[in-house]
Amino acid sequence: MDEPTSHCFRIEWAVKKGDLVKITRYGWDGDEQISYGLILECFSESQPGQLALLPTALVTDFKKGTTELLGPTNLEIISAA
Repeated sequence: MDEPTSHCFRIEWAVKKGDLVKITRYGWDGDEQISYGLILECFSESQPGQLALLPTALVTDFKKGTTELLGPTNLEIISAA
């Protein structure tokens, strides 16, 4: 049952640098918080010394005025670059 396998699973994410995205977050009380942003950079590979289970993207949030690292559960593409 636990024998080695030659299968390689790769998650493919359609976002790319320059995409306009809708950012959805949920507060501690379950309130939905929506803002919009721009993808600055995508990270789909593991960085040296770290294991990435899901792809992430560096996003500028227009409402907050911050740059954050977010995953696919928070982002929805509005306009592709």
